[in-house]
Amino acid sequence: MRTYNFAIPKTESDMANAVLPNIITSKNHDNRSPWMKRFSASGKSGRPANLLGTIILRPPDKTVTEKIVESQQISIKENSSNAVQDSQPQRGNVIDWFLGVVGARPPESNQPGEAGSPQVVSDCPPCTCGEVLQHVRIVGGIETLVNEFPWMTALMYNNRFYCGASLINNKYVLTAAHCVNGFSKERITAVFLDHDRSTSTETQTITRKIKTVHRHRSYGSGSNYNNDIAVLQLDEEVSLSGKLQPVCLPPTGKSFSGYTGVAVGWGATKQNGQTASKLQEVKVPIMSNVDCKKTGYGSRITDNMVCAGYPEGKKDSCQGDSGGPLLVQNGTAYQIVGIVSWGEGCAQANYPGVYTRVNRYISWIKSLTRDACYC
Repeated sequence: MRTYNFAIPKTESDMANAVLPNIITSKNHDNRSPWMKRFSASGKSGRPANLLGTIILRPPDKTVTEKIVESQQISIKENSSNAVQDSQPQRGNVIDWFLGVVGARPPESNQPGEAGSPQVVSDCPPCTCGEVLQHVRIVGGIETLVNEFPWMTALMYNNRFYCGASLINNKYVLTAAHCVNGFSKERITAVFLDHDRSTSTETQTITRKIKTVHRHRSYGSGSNYNNDIAVLQLDEEVSLSGKLQPVCLPPTGKSFSGYTGVAVGWGATKQNGQTASKLQEVKVPIMSNVDCKKTGYGSRITDNMVCAGYPEGKKDSCQGDSGGPLLVQNGTAYQIVGIVSWGEGCAQANYPGVYTRVNRYISWIKSLTRDACYC
């Protein structure tokens, strides 16, 4: 089982100085709980928002365009019970903090939650969403071009990378709830237009602090990755007139089953490997929830989740990709249909990556971001 090399903080000071997700595997961990030992023995592990740990063993398959499986038994409509939610949740206790970052096997669901109502903005300049740089892809390669996905965001905690996110307008980014659960927003920064994190000279990055964290109220700390979604407000808006550009939000009511998704992130390129210094991408087929429930996950898959991956494994998101996007191309523009959330290991057969289904939360997102400019 994958284990982690940072200690559970006992105080706020300890938490602030904790070594965050540079995730590695420890071969001998006799202190593990019976739960952890049990799943270690089975060879499986519940992984939180595995980021793009992609192992590409062959060139990407052809895109399956404009194909939607309509016969699946899943509700893809939004839940209508959205109301006002707390803008900045209280930090949980130590156990909630630890479980919220490390993750566990999720039980079954809750419903999409609640939204606030910021002041509506009316004076927005023209802009474009979801456009990528045109390029010729390297056969079998997974490194992106510099700023190929200009909405891709690196979340830093105490100046250390730990999660991905996506810019959705000039004031807000979208990420996974487990990426902010138990973390102090004062210590989180969002970095835009980065590509190679090992150098500071390749690109001119933009950095913003986080003003407000809107974690979904129905997200279950630690043991439940249902409703694993959060909206982060930047302390200062960004200009969308240059290289920086937001991703498009998806339409409601679509399952996206049969589409080819693109997962993007700085996660490990193999299970238990180090996070990548350069931004990576991988193509994965999106499954129906009916088919995903036939995998090793069974009933743990809820209507608020979407699965993507190959039956034999080999390509997947992995450690460090948490919070990053699962994208689908619509014409020349990309839409964010999923947020990297959880799964078993990386690229394991019969265990696809599990993502938060973004179009179940469009009204919630829009209600929280009425003061922003969309493209």
